[in-house]
Amino acid sequence: MTMQIREATLDDLPAALAIYAHACETSTATWDYEAPTLETMHERFGQRAAANHPFLVADAGQGQIAGFAYASSFHPHDGFRFTVEDTIYVGEGWQRKGIGRLLLDALIEDCTARGFRQMIAGISMPGGDQSLRFHEAAGFRKVAEFPSVGWKHGHWLSAHYLQRPLGEGADTLPE
Repeated sequence: MTMQIREATLDDLPAALAIYAHACETSTATWDYEAPTLETMHERFGQRAAANHPFLVADAGQGQIAGFAYASSFHPHDGFRFTVEDTIYVGEGWQRKGIGRLLLDALIEDCTARGFRQMIAGISMPGGDQSLRFHEAAGFRKVAEFPSVGWKHGHWLSAHYLQRPLGEGADTLPE
């Protein structure tokens, strides 16, 4: 199997939405109870493009999208413009095949090339142990925990935040 990591197109959004909808229904990886509409996905895609944030897909060929990853603004204030937050979802049946790592590595490389200096990962707990280990293996370190700030599937969720420098990080001034 050859997996190509590439920039997403509008044609990829229905597949990305299906992957995300499954996560909304079955997991606490997202705190959304319901998936957005395809129209909303198109709007979000356009907003990311306008903000110079990458949106990548793992293309398994023959029209199969195995997962997606994108960067978004960590915070809307101008002072945070060099910091992005990662989002990664791998489709049902494609997990544990290294696709998430391919997506994250490509996202880190792309964000670094675009001049971003820090990447944040927000992880839901309980249930996010694998995501914590996954991000730590990619050089993220835990910097914050907000206990019991979310509610989904009948229980409280905590938000754990990890951070990873991109490129020169905070060692030099941004351009």
